[in-house]
Amino acid sequence: MRYLFALLLLSSTAFAQPITQTQTLVTIGRVWGFLKYYHPQVATGKLDWDGQLLQLIEESPTIRSKADLSARLLSWVNQLGPVKPCSTCSPPDSARFTRNLDLSWLADSSLFSPVLCQKLAYIAANRNQRTNHYVRWDPFHNRLAFSEAEFAVMTLPSLPYRLLGLFRYWNIIDYFHPTKYAMTQPWHQVLTQFVPRFQQATDTLSYQQVLQQLISATHDGHAELVIPPAYRLPCTKPFLLPPFDYRLLTDTLLVTGFLNDSLSQLDDIRRGGRLIRIGDRSITELIDQRAPDFSGSNRSALIRQILPVLLTGSQPVVDIELIRDGQRVRKTIHRYKFERFGFRPSLPIQTPAVPPTMGYVDLGKLQVGEVKQVMEQYRNRQGIIFDVRSYPKRTFHQICAYLNPAPKGFARYTKPDLSSPGLFSWSKVQYVGRKNADYYRGKVAILCNSRTQSAAESTCMALRTAPRAKIIGTPSAGANGDVSYVTFPGGYQTRFSGLGVYTLEGQLILGPGVPIDIDATPSATDYLTGVDRTLQAAIDWISQ
Repeated sequence: MRYLFALLLLSSTAFAQPITQTQTLVTIGRVWGFLKYYHPQVATGKLDWDGQLLQLIEESPTIRSKADLSARLLSWVNQLGPVKPCSTCSPPDSARFTRNLDLSWLADSSLFSPVLCQKLAYIAANRNQRTNHYVRWDPFHNRLAFSEAEFAVMTLPSLPYRLLGLFRYWNIIDYFHPTKYAMTQPWHQVLTQFVPRFQQATDTLSYQQVLQQLISATHDGHAELVIPPAYRLPCTKPFLLPPFDYRLLTDTLLVTGFLNDSLSQLDDIRRGGRLIRIGDRSITELIDQRAPDFSGSNRSALIRQILPVLLTGSQPVVDIELIRDGQRVRKTIHRYKFERFGFRPSLPIQTPAVPPTMGYVDLGKLQVGEVKQVMEQYRNRQGIIFDVRSYPKRTFHQICAYLNPAPKGFARYTKPDLSSPGLFSWSKVQYVGRKNADYYRGKVAILCNSRTQSAAESTCMALRTAPRAKIIGTPSAGANGDVSYVTFPGGYQTRFSGLGVYTLEGQLILGPGVPIDIDATPSATDYLTGVDRTLQAAIDWISQ
């Protein structure tokens, strides 16, 4: 009895402890989202659910303790009316993908009263099974469609509306992003981090910046912030950049060429020099500093976006440290407006020379109607190189009909299960190919890099089904599957990958990218001599 009394006293004391404003808002946002997708009455869309959230946000400063918060939330839930028992709400079976679903927070006894925990658990077990006003599956576009008020005429939404946008987006990702479980940072931590940031975003520019940082936290290469034209701010600082070109080589920047020879010579910048510090930051630190403003599913895709602007800035000079001829050199270099360079783009790249025993196909150019001619032309070649380093034109089904002796599976997808938000169902195996006794028997080399994204990644997976095929190159973008769209107050819009993409062996593609069979990371010599390391690796493999 003494032990039980002490336990009850301890629990009561903890429950009466003060609660921070951030804790209050985070909890309100999570409960609001849970009820939005689980409670049958809310799902009808007949309630002004956004309005109720805005009111609760306004009242949140008066909530002083966990007990106050729990009582306020319980009153809110009770006002929604009773929930009927659900006879079809069975626990998830083995056919469901369950790694994204985590409702354990509903039973947090340090935050919620026993009565509230019981109420929330009951709603989860007897969740909405009818159409949900706020989310539906669009079979025509093969994606989720969300019904949300845009509140478009808001250059800078007030604080309650900014938080509404945060809670709306956070809950959509929490319940419907197919690879939330694989995110680098636990998604619940993101909400706690961003509540103060949205509170502090008190001007239009900072609001736009925090929106970008929020969507970047998903590490989804499909995510991008679309700003309404009326709210796009002019650049107030000069956009200056150095007069030379460069490539990332491990943790250095290799000077590979010049945007303006004369200006580069003024600072004694030479091809082959390797920059190791810019200002007071290493190259890795500089990339990490820029990363929150870009959306990339993996490091390779992130660097692809950051690299062109990595050395830009508003100051006309910057101190650097580089390695030249094995020696460390410190110097100051100049940056200019791009117009100063008088830069002329290089001539279009010609089709790379490959041995006559091999065929080369640029899938960024190949049209569906040309597949038969190309495959007939190369049918007796030792190998065919399919270059998927630019966006293809939906040709892989036609190509694979020539590459396989019979239909072969290449992918499976996970699709949101709207009867139990947070769960996903597995699609049927996706097949390519047909019965074909006269299929192509040579080697199939599939070229891949960070520009291989979305449909290009599906193309790599499909071509990889050929009996003698390998994917050669560097990691792909890891952004595959159809996308779904979300709006924020102010008319801002973003999107996210709506389907999980996996190999038949269960290897995740959305995020890491397609599996690379032969790594072909370029060396310094490759960059400086213009060797296409990926293409050369394909030629070497076919020649073996």
